[in-house]
Amino acid sequence: MKDKILVLDYGTTALKAVLYDGSFNALSVKSFEFCYTYPAPNFIEYNAQNYIGAAYRLLSEIVCEQNCADEIAAVSVTGQAETLICLDADAQVLGNAVVWTDTRAQEETEYLSQHITPEEYYAVTGISGLDPVIPLAKIMWIKKHDPELYERCDKFVMLHDYVVWKLSGVLRGEVSVYACSGYLDIRKKEYCRKFLDIANIDINKLPPLSTPEQIMGKLTPESAQAIGVPDAVVVNGMLDQCASAIGAGNITPGVVCETTGTVLAIAATLSEFEPEHFPSPVIVLPHGLSGRYLALPYCPTAGILLKWCKDNFLLADMQECKKSGKDIYTCLNEEIEKRGAPITDIIVLPHFNGYLSPVSNPDARGVIYGLGLDSDRYQLAHAVMEGVAFLLRENLELLGRSGIGKGSLISLGGGARSDLWLQLKSDICHTEIVTMVNEESTSLGCALGAALAVGILKNEDEIYKYIGIKNRYTPIAERQEKYQQKYEKYLELNRRLGFWD
Repeated sequence: MKDKILVLDYGTTALKAVLYDGSFNALSVKSFEFCYTYPAPNFIEYNAQNYIGAAYRLLSEIVCEQNCADEIAAVSVTGQAETLICLDADAQVLGNAVVWTDTRAQEETEYLSQHITPEEYYAVTGISGLDPVIPLAKIMWIKKHDPELYERCDKFVMLHDYVVWKLSGVLRGEVSVYACSGYLDIRKKEYCRKFLDIANIDINKLPPLSTPEQIMGKLTPESAQAIGVPDAVVVNGMLDQCASAIGAGNITPGVVCETTGTVLAIAATLSEFEPEHFPSPVIVLPHGLSGRYLALPYCPTAGILLKWCKDNFLLADMQECKKSGKDIYTCLNEEIEKRGAPITDIIVLPHFNGYLSPVSNPDARGVIYGLGLDSDRYQLAHAVMEGVAFLLRENLELLGRSGIGKGSLISLGGGARSDLWLQLKSDICHTEIVTMVNEESTSLGCALGAALAVGILKNEDEIYKYIGIKNRYTPIAERQEKYQQKYEKYLELNRRLGFWD
């Protein structure tokens, strides 16, 4: 029976391939790490053909090891957005891919900001600000600095399009991915000619648009042979944040999830995009399921602050943890809990890489306030966790002012493995926190979307059968009250330092 699904998840640093069975258990997971080149300051490039070569290798290994060639119903793709690839008229790659984190197009971004108001840009694209990573600015850069490449390029595509095209032979731009391009009108689901004209970009150099659930066709003979699957369809797939929302059950308006990984990412399902309803601009994208949107408040520092703590203050502790066979974060949690997890006098403002939401102040920097001679490394690490939780609450309150998010908060990412941090978030945010049985929501969400497309799942309600809650954390009244006082001090400190207008 054909009920298995293969998923490709293109992260920033690595590609992950996953095989799911008919009950959406991950039978096999393999990964390949990217090794980028940096030809000049702010330039980040990659050999585009390696993206598909790595995919073929991982998928073929999975199919061979699992002996499931005749059981694959679909292959689908999720992952990063703004990585740009140039194709000529014969659909051959021209040069290297410009990786999404590449920021060479700073002058172009400045030009765009002089000709497009923030309000219009947000109302059209759902993006809260112009940034050099967007393809709109990158294509402008190519046209200015490499006009021959611009002329030779028949289609400017993103990584997702390129992989789906290599698998299916059909070249389309997927709308949740293109919501990050800077030239998609997310409500009309069509290109914004005005922005393209301002950037002097030919609209005919962009691919036709498509939706996540679209079946692109069967595997091409080349990809079928490379993977070792004789007959399967390719389902378009979607942006990783949209897939993650589906994999966490965040598919109805009002549901909110947070991911504490390197960064803090929050996702809330909306029934529609109404820019005027947000007191501060919040990134909004088309959802991975039709007829709704996804609000994505984003903060650039979260779990990376705990890593900073570890690398700078806990080196000796790391050695002791290795002897016990535990990782440093487990030891850190155990030590804080052994002390009774006391609420310290230290306040951490976690803006070590700027303050993007709910306040846009990229020049803000991190602050550690309230240190005393009795302060130690464990109190500092605990205060870092509190600071990230305060930032989470700020963003939940931003959504709340727009009437979004009244129920439990779904927690994902590395932070969801810490009982200490989860309880702390519950106490600070005054809400129930729930974790999921399946921690890897992105690949799962892409697989569930593909299953809907090919009919393995009959309707969206069936998604919930495969998404289970693992644990629940409810606020502790006494700590909730004490954290309220500390949160007010945190807000006041932000104000006094001028991080807010």
